[in-house]
Amino acid sequence: MALPSHHEREMLSFRQRNSAACIGALRDHRVLTVSELARMTGLSRPTVESIVADFETHGLVADEPQTEPHGGPVATTKGRPARRIVFNAAAGYVAGIDLGLHRVTVLVSDLAGTIVGAVLRDVDTDVTGAELVTLAVGALHSALDDLGLEASRLTAATVCISGIVDASGRVLQSNVLPEWNGQDLAAALSFRLGCPVAVENDVNMAALGEVHAGAAQTADDVVFIMVGHRISAAIILSGTLHRGSNFAAGEVGDLESTGWGYQDIHETSVLGAFLGRSPEDVFAAADAGDIDAGNLVTQFAHRIIRGIAVVGLTVDPDLIVIGGGLSASGPVLLGALQRELAQLVSRSTQPPLVSGTLGRNGVALGGLVRAFEIVSERLYGSRDIAVPRLRVPNVAVGPADIQTDGAADSAHDFPLDTAPFGDRLAAFANADFIDRPSHSKGSQ
Repeated sequence: MALPSHHEREMLSFRQRNSAACIGALRDHRVLTVSELARMTGLSRPTVESIVADFETHGLVADEPQTEPHGGPVATTKGRPARRIVFNAAAGYVAGIDLGLHRVTVLVSDLAGTIVGAVLRDVDTDVTGAELVTLAVGALHSALDDLGLEASRLTAATVCISGIVDASGRVLQSNVLPEWNGQDLAAALSFRLGCPVAVENDVNMAALGEVHAGAAQTADDVVFIMVGHRISAAIILSGTLHRGSNFAAGEVGDLESTGWGYQDIHETSVLGAFLGRSPEDVFAAADAGDIDAGNLVTQFAHRIIRGIAVVGLTVDPDLIVIGGGLSASGPVLLGALQRELAQLVSRSTQPPLVSGTLGRNGVALGGLVRAFEIVSERLYGSRDIAVPRLRVPNVAVGPADIQTDGAADSAHDFPLDTAPFGDRLAAFANADFIDRPSHSKGSQ
């Protein structure tokens, strides 16, 4: 079979760019006439009609039914009504799955970027890798069942894990679940889910989430620091995730000088620095003026700031985003880190430290972003289609859903459509979690 000529490749690339422009405009505006689509893309009407016909064949668009304002069919007139093309957001769905060691989070979105489903599952601390994968698959199927969707409607998924993962989805190193080392998780999960699956490092995906829908939307270069039971970093350069030649960019936690490792063999979390107290209680007490709690926060910040400085000052980004479960602690932790950084670094200019706004849901949200990248080529035949603006249904936001600094006291003052995205996402996900039992190994 002869390889395509240079001219044929150029024509295919040209067609893909035109298709990307059309589907992007339709997806973002939902309904457009052919004339509007031609004007927005700068393409001729015949070219637009040809591309639309191709998308129609694959069920991605359809003609909007013509109706009068009262809802009846359009009366016969001498002129033909303008053809209106509707993007079919329900033509497929994507999922982002965070395989955390303490909780599994599943988010499901339609093709227009509206998050339509969420499932959270608490996990036993001694769960095995195989059990965690089974739990995640079950949680995804539960989310699809809740939406009345067959598994075949899933177009792509991203599974986010703790560990170093290569471009194919093979786990190169996982310290927390070494049984995954060397496994091609992407292939195994793709077989079980029946769709393309990307397996990605969870911290990298949390960084993507903050860039697309969180605290770093206006930044080009970002260092993201995940602060939770463990601490790790991810790097965004010129708006693109920087993985490194060995897929380990930002993995400096093994260096003792960072303070990101465990302090003794009995410590299973850096949060052991809080001496058995929950971080939430410590931060709340410190915020209320408790001296002992304030000292614990200061000690914790002092312990981890060197690693943050090493990565942050090396990259010199627009922002250093402090994310993860502790990012909802408000100004207490962020203020302590800022003070420690000022004492450690004498440089006159430093990258600003800001809190992430997505909290515990940032990893799964970043997984959705990555899944949309997979969908772009598979469904639309082009890699050039930007990830859609992610949306979440309007839900009541309570104090427990607050993911952003200083917002807890005024949560009830937010109109539903203006509450911060991270808070609405948390409320949407938590609404599912409230009525679901914990899924320990004994209950699977």
